[in-house]
Amino acid sequence: MFKYISLLLNFVTAIPIGQIALAEESASSLTQTESAKKADAEFASMASELGNFQHKLYLLLGSKWNLKVQQSMAQIGEGRVVIKFHVNPSGKITNISFVEGNPDSKLGTISHEAIVEGGESCDQFSEALKKEKPNGFDWQLAYRIK
Repeated sequence: MFKYISLLLNFVTAIPIGQIALAEESASSLTQTESAKKADAEFASMASELGNFQHKLYLLLGSKWNLKVQQSMAQIGEGRVVIKFHVNPSGKITNISFVEGNPDSKLGTISHEAIVEGGESCDQFSEALKKEKPNGFDWQLAYRIK
């Protein structure tokens, strides 16, 4: 019924919006060189304070989203939503908005809820990250079920 479920992210500050489609390609469709470059970029971004924070937030939001998907899989159906939000230095997530997809769909609802709940339990910025991003940062996630 469902071929795969994926939580995809796009760093608004690092990757232009037009590259979201590349992020959605399956690993098997990428050439070996492209896969290696993608992995190198992911590891390099985690070496920074911002990369470390985003990685932790990605895992937090992903775990909440995966649980919600498991609980309501029969009601979701195929779909894709892209949600943009702002992460404040306190860890609070604000300005949640849909860039793409139906916010009233089941996928839209659970994706939005996962971000809201994740924002309630997110860590605040480290002192180094507060210096790097004193006003926080914008980010977006693409959630897809196919």
